[in-house]
Parts: sequence; structure tokens; C-alpha cells
Amino acid sequence: MEIITRTQLAGSTENCLQGKPFFFLLAIFITLLTFSGFIANSVNTPQRITHINFWTGLHAIFSTAWYCLLLLQLKLSRNGHLALHRNLGRFSALLVVAIIVTGPIMTFGLYERLVGFGIFDLNDSTARTRVGGLFGSTLFQWLSFALLYVFGLLTIRHPKHHKRFMIAASIQMMPEGLNRLIHLLGLPGYAMILIVALIYLSILIYDWKTERRFLWSSIVSITAFAVLVILIKTVFQSQLWGDWVSKFIVAI
Repeated sequence: MEIITRTQLAGSTENCLQGKPFFFLLAIFITLLTFSGFIANSVNTPQRITHINFWTGLHAIFSTAWYCLLLLQLKLSRNGHLALHRNLGRFSALLVVAIIVTGPIMTFGLYERLVGFGIFDLNDSTARTRVGGLFGSTLFQWLSFALLYVFGLLTIRHPKHHKRFMIAASIQMMPEGLNRLIHLLGLPGYAMILIVALIYLSILIYDWKTERRFLWSSIVSITAFAVLVILIKTVFQSQLWGDWVSKFIVAI
């Protein structure tokens, strides 16, 4: 009689669960949740569409292309079309650069518009704190998005980690649309953190079912989001940070 070890049993469980489209379905959920915020916001306040400038529109196009590419890449890898998957992967680098460039430009455009509305009066200390929060949270979001993408590239020969990092990079972009949806639904601000935490919890549960452990790529991804949240709630809300950012903006 053949003796089945615990390792072999875990491997069999992993092979069985790998046939399930967990990450593809998770990516669909992430995409729908993110863009539902933009769509609902446009329907609720259609006049805001007229305020979309060139850079905002360009950033929206690149971000949409990123999520579409994510879904396509997961589908291709799942169906075994690895050559096409690799070729399209080269295009993702261009998208990341485009998102990183247009994101901060779009943020500066938003800042200037809010200044025109009188919301960001730099003579007001409270306004300077809001300025620091705006630039700190959005710029660090792009930085962590790029960092997770780089980790994805470095683990390209390890599909398990590569896949998780690309999903995590997409999760890091969720607050743009998710915060709009939360605001329209009248939910508290921490709902965004809770929703993202539940998404990462689902990945950890999947790790445990397939690997009987938490993969380091999942831990790194969660840490990146946790650092963003901590910075938003501490450093980026401080008067010192707000004053420094305001002075830097005036200087440039």
C-alpha cells in the first residue's frame, strides 16, 4: 500500500484548488467595485463630467486599460496561452509609467481647482493639513503601486507570487473609485479600509487552503497597504507635513 505523506496531500489539495478561478473572479470583483464608484459618481453628479480635463481623462484611460489587461492576463495564464501572456506583459510596463506620470499631474490639477473654489487657502493651517493629506496619500499610493508592480516583475518566474503582486498593485489603486462609492452610499470613511482588508483576508484564506501557509508575497502586499493606511492616519494628517507640502507647492 502506498503511503501518502502530508506534503503530498497538501500538493494534491493545491492542484485541485488551482483549477478554481479564484484570482480571476477576485480581479473581476476588484474591477467592478472600483469602477462602480466612478460610474455612480458620474450618474449622481453628471455636471462633474464637464470638469474632466486632458490629464484626468488620460489617467482614466490608462487605469481602465490596466484593469482590462489584468483580467485578460489572468484569463490567458489560466488557459495556458503563456506566449501571448508574456508579450502583453511588456505592454503593462508602459501602462504603469503612464499611470505614475498622469496620476500626480491629475492630483495637481485637482489641487488647483480646489484652490479656485477657495477650499485650499494656504493661509489657513487647517487647509494646509488637507493639502498635505491630499498629496501624501495619492503620491504614496502611486509609489506603492509601482513598487508592487516591480515585485511582480521580479517574481515573473514564480507564478504564485507574480500573480499576487499584480493583484495587489490593482488593489492599491482601488481607493480612487472605492472612496467615491463609499461617499455616495453614506458609509463611514473607514469602510474603504475594511473592504480592502476583507479582500486581502480572502487571499490569505486561499493561501492557507492551497499552501497551508501564508505566502510571503501576500504578506508584503498587505504590508504595503497597511503602511499606506498608517501614513494617512498619522503623518499625512499632521500639521508639520501639511506645512512642508504647502511650502513646497508654493516654491515650485
